[in-house]
Amino acid sequence: MADQRQRKKELKREARRLRREREAVEWEEHMVLQPGQLKDLLEFLDEQLGVEACDHSLRFTMRWAEAGGVDQDALEESVHHFGGGCDCEVLANVDPQTRVDTWPRYMEFVTSDG
Repeated sequence: MADQRQRKKELKREARRLRREREAVEWEEHMVLQPGQLKDLLEFLDEQLGVEACDHSLRFTMRWAEAGGVDQDALEESVHHFGGGCDCEVLANVDPQTRVDTWPRYMEFVTSDG
């Protein structure tokens, strides 16, 4: 009985590890920003949305992209992939830290304070 429980724990742990690996690959394939850029975007959105409510568009995200010379079409496609249909969704959903640390390169950047 104890062996079965231990085996189930091991299988769950392995499943979590594999899921994190798949998600890390997904971030590398679909995120057009570098970790520092994503951190900057999220901080910008946090500031903007603290002053003005989300209007259910990507206006602040696109404003940030334009100011930084980031391809707006590519960024829009990228944030949509991760559940960012508007600025507040980008802030809530397109943050590797809220997705159980699924982008190792970002987590390394954030924990080293870039």
